[in-house]
Amino acid sequence: MSQAILHFAVGGTLTALLIALVPDIPYPRTLVLIGGGWAMIPDAAKLASHPSLLAFHDSPVADVFWFHRTLDRLDESDSVRLASVALVIFIVVTSLLERRSYRAPEVVRERGDGD
Repeated sequence: MSQAILHFAVGGTLTALLIALVPDIPYPRTLVLIGGGWAMIPDAAKLASHPSLLAFHDSPVADVFWFHRTLDRLDESDSVRLASVALVIFIVVTSLLERRSYRAPEVVRERGDGD
């Protein structure tokens, strides 16, 4: 079972990459956070130990939440290193996408040069 931060980082990264493909989507940063939270929904079984939540966490349906079950099966040792790598990737991807969104279009830059 992998760490919660790994699930959040993978969900946020995949959501950010998906958002990058859709032009002019409103509230992209909020959606990235929601995507990270979406990836952690199957871990509700850790908050309330109910048999149905535990069954849901271990079912193939949990992969709908950004491959939650698959990540748990690939990282059975709860690796801090893997969680750290995922977090670094998340930070790099979101930083690059932020940089891209803040760059001014060429038309705006040309107007600023003539002043």
